[in-house]
Amino acid sequence: MPIQFARGAIAAAVTIAALCGGSASAAAIDLSTLNRVGSATMAGGDLQLTRNSGSAGAGWLAQTISTTESFSATFSFSLLGNGFNGKMADGIALVFQNQGNNVVGNGGGDIGYWNLNGSGAGAVGSIIQSWDNNKVGLSTNGVVQGVKSAGFNLGAANYVTGTETVSYNALTHELTMSGTLLDHSTNLSYAVSDAASVDLHAKYGGAMYVGFTGGTGGSYADQRITGFSVLAVPEPATYAMLLGGLGLVGFASRRKRR
Repeated sequence: MPIQFARGAIAAAVTIAALCGGSASAAAIDLSTLNRVGSATMAGGDLQLTRNSGSAGAGWLAQTISTTESFSATFSFSLLGNGFNGKMADGIALVFQNQGNNVVGNGGGDIGYWNLNGSGAGAVGSIIQSWDNNKVGLSTNGVVQGVKSAGFNLGAANYVTGTETVSYNALTHELTMSGTLLDHSTNLSYAVSDAASVDLHAKYGGAMYVGFTGGTGGSYADQRITGFSVLAVPEPATYAMLLGGLGLVGFASRRKRR
């Protein structure tokens, strides 16, 4: 059962986060610091994963993040087609993996996500797949097949932007995704969401790499990550212990004043 904070405890929790090197808001990440692999490059401050046909690109945080703490990652993106056959391809993914920060998977419909470092189905991620596939959802088995439908024709849109937030609860092992996609060909926006169960600690050990992949085949698109932030979320039990410590300090201080 979640711990309920007393009045004023939220402010104390924010103070604790600051004292522990954390933050009350997500830390924005400079995309130029991501380790770029394959076709990935920087373009106007964005992480450009692909631009031409037959490509696979990736960008990874240099340091791993813990799999034993809850976290939330938010990113924005842009997918711009080139008009080939009237459809753009093939898609991008926010990816969690344990193969290192210098890897990329197969291109084309596998969007650089499948077979990272030749590892096969090792990745977990949030998939955005265009062309004829039109999928937006979570994958926990390293493949893009079977991901949730996007609800509109991503490939034919030829220009789609949006944001997603992917969160992980380290206690319940629940991975969730929510976001909004804008189809610039119709000016219609679409809410997307998904949920899955995966134990990242059991899968990867104590730490994992986080980043993005993208891939193209015969058709292609200018596929970019335009913003990225990550927020670590201390567990309720951690807050309870620290808040208890602050309570003891406050009690001792009051006794001293008396």
